[in-house]
Amino acid sequence: MIQKNILKSKLTLNEITQRDLAKRLGLAEVTINKKVNGAIYFSLEEIAKMKDYLRLSNDEVVKIFINE
Repeated sequence: MIQKNILKSKLTLNEITQRDLAKRLGLAEVTINKKVNGAIYFSLEEIAKMKDYLRLSNDEVVKIFINE
């Protein structure tokens, strides 16, 4: 399950809105909202794009998307 609080804090720290993230990933805002809140999983490609966009370390990617 996604650690949405960590992801949301990373968005805030980088001054990126969910709308910005949706545009960057080519997704609808409602889809991003569902993914951030754990209703739908992010694809590996989306995670890779977010890693670059949000400047996430490998450890942060694991904490946000893999740890349960």
